[in-house]
Amino acid sequence: MRAWTRCALPALALALAACVHRMPPLEVRADMVEVPAGPYLMGHDASDGRVGVDVGVDSLPRHEVYVKRFWIDRTEATVADYKRYLEAIGGGRFPTAAYGTDAPPGDLPIIAVNFAEASAYCRWRGKRLPTEAEWEKAARGADGRIFPWGDDWDPARVAYHDLVRSGPDPVASHPENASPYGALDMAGNVMEWTGDWYEAYPGSTLERISFGHYYRVLRGGSWESHPYQLRSANRFAVLPEIGQPSFGVRCVASG
Repeated sequence: MRAWTRCALPALALALAACVHRMPPLEVRADMVEVPAGPYLMGHDASDGRVGVDVGVDSLPRHEVYVKRFWIDRTEATVADYKRYLEAIGGGRFPTAAYGTDAPPGDLPIIAVNFAEASAYCRWRGKRLPTEAEWEKAARGADGRIFPWGDDWDPARVAYHDLVRSGPDPVASHPENASPYGALDMAGNVMEWTGDWYEAYPGSTLERISFGHYYRVLRGGSWESHPYQLRSANRFAVLPEIGQPSFGVRCVASG
């Protein structure tokens, strides 16, 4: 064997071992979808709609972001998931009042959790909350689509504020509301916490007293949202202590 080959093979083996080590274990990746590493265009362009109505001024300007590979839950966390978590840790708050019943169906998304509760749940699962950039790429893909399924609004695909709805649908009720990577209901049903503080985007001239380490960002809109709020690039800034019946959680794992 040539000398350079003897040197290269151990280095290659170490590199492969490092890659395998960084991959989340199988039990963590169960029922998750992979989002590959790479750049994508995050945020809105001013030509995407009516600025200040369809296009949130805080989602401007569109800018390129590189995201490392990660996995994201295929569905929002459910009532059954959250009850297993509370049982495992030996207590905690279950938001019974938000459902209006002591026995909400297990396949409904968990709702009315605040930022700390959502973060703790993901840590228990061996995961974490997504960054805004991760969440948005998982929802809209690398081609910059407006909604997870494409650029055109389609009310048949999504649980949103249609004047008759009184709560979210069971998770995975809308397989047609799938992102390019296979994550479901990233538009509508429940908003989802991200791990990021509410800040201006790079290149933005927008000034708000709410920017800084005050508000956390939720994404995706909910069953209480109007169609323009369900765009994947729109942002919702909320005090982390608040948990509303439209707030839920979806976790990610680093790759």
